[in-house]
Amino acid sequence: MTDLRNSVLATLAYYDVFDFPLTALEVYRYLINPARIERQADGVGEIMVSDVISTLEELLSQSRIAEKNGYYMLSVERLPVYEKRIAKEKIAALKWKKLLRIARWFQAVPFLRAVLVSGSMAMNNADEQSDFDVLVIAKSGRMYTCRIFLSVIASLFRARRRRYDLVAPGKFCFNHYITDRQLTIRFESLYNAQSYINFRPVYVQGYILEDLYRENVWLNKYVYNFQPSFLYERRSVKNSRILAMIARMGELALAAFLGRVVEKTLRWYQQKRIRNNAVTYAPGGRTIFDDTQLEFHPHSAERSILGRYNAMISQLGTFWNYRELDSGLR
Repeated sequence: MTDLRNSVLATLAYYDVFDFPLTALEVYRYLINPARIERQADGVGEIMVSDVISTLEELLSQSRIAEKNGYYMLSVERLPVYEKRIAKEKIAALKWKKLLRIARWFQAVPFLRAVLVSGSMAMNNADEQSDFDVLVIAKSGRMYTCRIFLSVIASLFRARRRRYDLVAPGKFCFNHYITDRQLTIRFESLYNAQSYINFRPVYVQGYILEDLYRENVWLNKYVYNFQPSFLYERRSVKNSRILAMIARMGELALAAFLGRVVEKTLRWYQQKRIRNNAVTYAPGGRTIFDDTQLEFHPHSAERSILGRYNAMISQLGTFWNYRELDSGLR
């Protein structure tokens, strides 16, 4: 069927921007919703893995795509990205060891509810210069306190990316914080949807991950077959009762009046620094600093990635007027 064929091509095109060929199962998992491409008001029905495999085989027989060792890409000319992906997976495997070794200590941070790795590390598509992009979920009303403790621990290991670092290989970039009472991420786009479905949880309390995806059902507007169970390809830190006890003691000490005073002071200080930083207002990105969310993407790659994707879709020539917009960057 045409809608599935175009959806498969679009999915390969999106990940081609990252030089990232996909297996058949990955095409199925990351499949761009056919309704976006065909502008259908109604659903397209259930899409099985077998349907995606059949479509890939059909496209291969028509020389519309290429394949190497079970990895699919848009053309024969793109075959070298297979070796590039394999090489980056090896780099990522080494970086994951460092990431988990340090992230283990985050269990001692008061008011921390989850640490989710995103970006190139989540996709195992890291190079030597890659840092560790992280989404943090903190207790509501204690987000700024959590941020300070998290930054201190990362700094003790000399593993925190600072705002003036142009590159920070092997360092944590805490570029997004949300709270456990406000899990909805408001900025919808194909770029964000594909990023969020690739989250890799390294530390999670309770069922907050399930709550996160329940609050962001808009992801399926962009990714047709997304199910949170795919995320349980975890690379979690080993639980430590001692570190958890330290975090709990910190939360008890900062639970009442003292905690509110500390949070208010830290919020004032951190917001002042963010507000006075010229990068906060740079065009082409987004910086948010309020009581429920901190987001630091002043130079987001989103617009550039979607621009390259839209250009590729146009070159493929079978998509009518389909194009994707960014999530409302400056």
